[in-house]
Amino acid sequence: MKKPTQNTVLAQWSRAGVLFGTPAARTSPDPERLLLNTARHAPGNVRLFSHAVSWLAQYSNLIARHRLKRLATDELEPDARPTLGLLLDLAITHGASRELNLAADCCEKHDKPRILFDVHRRSPARRRLAKSSASPAAVARGLWAPHVEPATDALRPAAWIIQRNPSYRDRAIRKGDLRSTILETLRRDTPEGSLGSERELAMLCAANRPAVTRSLNDLEIEGIRLRHPDPNDRRRTRIRLTTGCVDARAGLKPVPKRA
Repeated sequence: MKKPTQNTVLAQWSRAGVLFGTPAARTSPDPERLLLNTARHAPGNVRLFSHAVSWLAQYSNLIARHRLKRLATDELEPDARPTLGLLLDLAITHGASRELNLAADCCEKHDKPRILFDVHRRSPARRRLAKSSASPAAVARGLWAPHVEPATDALRPAAWIIQRNPSYRDRAIRKGDLRSTILETLRRDTPEGSLGSERELAMLCAANRPAVTRSLNDLEIEGIRLRHPDPNDRRRTRIRLTTGCVDARAGLKPVPKRA
């Protein structure tokens, strides 16, 4: 998969509600992959990192936590995981849901401490400053970076974000729980929104089978039916996201059946 440029990442954050002064992306970004790409580009842009911390501290319920854990483990390069871990640690410190530790705990630290931001590598004096001013949270991740204070004045209000990203509404309602991961995984990470079994879904969601079963039951109560008989073996059940139960344009919401 081709990695987006820093300008693309900034445009996606603008669409998600960060005031970067850049044109916003035309479509709503995938929040979990946006965090991964932020970790990749953070060394080259201190402001990108600090504003991502600010956004996450305020809007952590928009993140599907189990999916973020799985993507960080499967898709993010090992060298970038400590940066993502630090981003999550700082967001939690400043008010994000502690449930984000589910993903933060899978982000290892650097064995050998290193400077995080490129700007601090430009001279011996800056390198010394990066080391001497490194925050305890950064040092715990094997990084030398200063403490980050959230910049709430750089964020759009929640109503603005939801208006321009309607699919985020369901994430907010479900507070990023396993139901969110199930729906977003089927939407974004599976061929045609389909999997062969509940067991496959549990593996892809980085969750245990009983928890996935309970979440599927809860989604059925909401009117979102994802279990379907296997057409080749009626004793087996497939997991499938169908257009009949979800309006993909407005977000993951039940729609009434036509008469």
